[in-house]
Formats: sequence, C-alpha cells, structure tokens
Amino acid sequence: MSLFLAKIFDQQGCIAYRCKTLNEARCLPGTLQALCKEGVQIVILDNPEIYSEYAPYQYIDNMKEFIDRVYMLNRFSKNMH
Repeated sequence: MSLFLAKIFDQQGCIAYRCKTLNEARCLPGTLQALCKEGVQIVILDNPEIYSEYAPYQYIDNMKEFIDRVYMLNRFSKNMH
C-alpha cells in the first residue's frame, strides 16, 4: 500500500502515513494537493528505505492526524519565508 510523505523543503525529516485501504490511497492525493502550499513537499513511495533524503520518518497511524499535521507544516512553512 502507498506511503505518503510530507516535509518542508530544505529541512531534514518528514511525516509519513501508510494507507490502510485502496480508498484512502485514491482519496488522499487530492486532499493533500488541495491542502498543500508552496514550501511543503508531498511524495508517494512504495519503499521508503531507499530514500534516505527524507529520513528520519515520523510515522502517523491515523489519516486525519496526518492531514492535520500536513496543515500545520503548511503554516510553519509560510512563517519561514
């Protein structure tokens, strides 16, 4: 199942959410695209171990919490610019 990552450009680490259903995997990209602002990167991976540039990974178990955290990254990113 797809793993979604969100991070602020030029900062180390990211938050990550592994979809639990196909419906989540289909719906989450549109939600994140509508939510994300400049300065926040969203990436979809199958195998995070080969992408060390995103480490450390902070895994979020709940999709709503992940979306809330992406929203907070947007707010933090805007304050940095």
